[in-house]
Amino acid sequence: MNGSFPRFLKVAVFAPLRSFFDYLYPTHSTDAIAPGCRVMVPFGRSTRIGMVVGAAETSHIDKPKLKAICEVLDLTPIIDPSLLSLAAWAIDYYHCPPGEVYEALLPGELRRGNALRTSEKEFWKITESGKKMLVTGHKLGPRQRETLLRASDGELSRDALGSERVTLNRVIADCTRRGWLYSMRRAVLPDPLVIPYDNFLALNPAQTAAMTHLQGIKTGYRTHLLHGVTGSGKTEIYLHLVRDVVAVGGQALILIPEIGLTEQLVKRFEARFGTLVAVLHSGLGERARAEVWQRCKTQEIRVLLGTRSAVWLPLPELRLIVVDEEHDQSYKQQEGLRYSARDIAVVRAHRVGIPIVLGSATPSLESLLNCDRGKYQYVAIPSRAAGATLPRIQVLDIRGLHVEAGLSEPLQAAIKLRASRGEQSLIFLNRRGFAPVVLCHRCGWIASCPRCDARLVIHKEEQQLRCHHCGTARNLKARFAGHPCGELTTFASVGVGTEQLESAMPILFPGLRAIRIDRDSMTRKGELERAFETINAGDVDILVGTQMIAKGHDFSRVTLVGIVDGDSGLLATDFRAEERFVQLIMQVAGRAGRGINSGEVLIQSHHPHHPAFEYLKRGDYREFADHALRERSAAELPPETTLALLRAEATERPIPLRFLQQLVATLKPLLPAGVTLGGPIPALMERRIGKFRANLLLTSHDRATLSEAITLMLRQIDHCPLARKVRWSLDVDAQEIA
Repeated sequence: MNGSFPRFLKVAVFAPLRSFFDYLYPTHSTDAIAPGCRVMVPFGRSTRIGMVVGAAETSHIDKPKLKAICEVLDLTPIIDPSLLSLAAWAIDYYHCPPGEVYEALLPGELRRGNALRTSEKEFWKITESGKKMLVTGHKLGPRQRETLLRASDGELSRDALGSERVTLNRVIADCTRRGWLYSMRRAVLPDPLVIPYDNFLALNPAQTAAMTHLQGIKTGYRTHLLHGVTGSGKTEIYLHLVRDVVAVGGQALILIPEIGLTEQLVKRFEARFGTLVAVLHSGLGERARAEVWQRCKTQEIRVLLGTRSAVWLPLPELRLIVVDEEHDQSYKQQEGLRYSARDIAVVRAHRVGIPIVLGSATPSLESLLNCDRGKYQYVAIPSRAAGATLPRIQVLDIRGLHVEAGLSEPLQAAIKLRASRGEQSLIFLNRRGFAPVVLCHRCGWIASCPRCDARLVIHKEEQQLRCHHCGTARNLKARFAGHPCGELTTFASVGVGTEQLESAMPILFPGLRAIRIDRDSMTRKGELERAFETINAGDVDILVGTQMIAKGHDFSRVTLVGIVDGDSGLLATDFRAEERFVQLIMQVAGRAGRGINSGEVLIQSHHPHHPAFEYLKRGDYREFADHALRERSAAELPPETTLALLRAEATERPIPLRFLQQLVATLKPLLPAGVTLGGPIPALMERRIGKFRANLLLTSHDRATLSEAITLMLRQIDHCPLARKVRWSLDVDAQEIA
């Protein structure tokens, strides 16, 4: 080995372990191994893949005990320093296993050790020998002469051969073998884009004012919170910003919360930027994801639209990040590596030194507080584009009213009125299935999930009872343990789901055309897009759906939005319930009146005087947010404080709680001042997917102090006797604490 190399390499092994590992250079290595290269390393009795993250002259492990790297998989780094730095930040901030973070930087094929697919193209140039043959030419056939003449003008590529490619492939191979041509490979960057400015809509005065603010800093990091009401034209502003970036050879990352929002957004971006646009989401296969990853790395892709995992993709010329619907919970990963894509995006923008725009009609309280504290720049668009007005929001007091399939008579009348005008109505209910509760009509037994503390939901079309938490499915007429009547032959359903709403449409509204949009009805590829085309063509009178249609979609004919259950979100126990309820209602309300006709929103409620409804009726989200921030501050809840959740689960009920109690007993004397422990207590849904769960909350006003407390806690877990009998997980900035 070359003595000039560092003695040890620090490797993040792709395993759920909370440490790096030191390895020796491979035997007889003659090349330095840089951070960002994958390596195969001995690990226990087998081998694993890992990523080199650094080098050192010393190690805390005695050299005789260290093992050498088995194989170097990459001769040059496949991850650039800025992404390595971002991964290092995420490891420290989320206190997560290093291997999980570095794995997140790679597509599945590279995680398994496969070779990096290259998008390099092959070119041929004429040699001196080839030039001489052109001069003499006595041994050249017509095809050979034609090929050498083409190569003598510069470079010869397969793309330039056009329809003659198959015919000339053999001739090129022959000329290369004879030494008349030589081949080379290199990445091919796209030609500079000539942007047809006519494809971009002219901005109205409010949009122009927002653009002026966003373009105020031409270079360098800045986080902008773009608070634009629904229908204000935020997407068109994104397009203009991306245009300026692409025009100078830069790349842009556009994050969106859900797959369902990608199709129409992709179409808008492709109409402006053509093949320079790519999309990444969980619906893509591994090969397609790897191809997008590679094309982003080689800059063939200039505009990447994607859900949360897209925040990790390599974009060497990244010049702008946009996070659309920045408040959305979907940006927080709830399993495995529990990170917030929005927060990672902000840190990435800061480290690269570029602007980032967080857009929403209902911004998160965290982002608004950052604006109040001067960390973010607040930019508002208070009015809709194209002269459209915001919908009028009313609360229907349905106490004592006759209700059929969840719809009161006033709401039914409003739907019929819109249909008579040729307008569409959207009926929103964030509950799938036919009904959330089914009981035996003879004995009153209620069907519950055998693996979760939850009721089974009836799906009448499939004649099934399903758990929406673990996926358990049973035939509706099956025998259940604990049901004294045996088979569920006579049953009653309680409550309403979207399936029941859809089935009631022909009865309540004969002659009107209805469509249901939820995860159960839109299962086949392309089905959701076809549904939207049908809606926008005016072939539907009533849309019934869940939050799949609550945000981001532009239905120009919808003038009425009916909220079937306006109380469900207000009765939840999570301290964020009211914030999320107001956000969801304002988002779905924003689907009404986006065309030439004004819109109306009717919210059915048994608690019409709840304070949240007053904010909704006034349509002033900022007023509600300021009120909610004051409440959180008084109660010392996030975002005023920072929060981390430690969850333990096991197959036996008492063990998770006992584990957390043991941990607290040893941790309390060590905690830094200013850190508060909440619990341990059983989770609100104590049993889920066959496991019993308990929670411990850590909160602090200072993020650094909380991080110090988490580090202490993780050390104590290693010495806790019950640690091996539970599965535990840590969630920093937890969004779900049930």
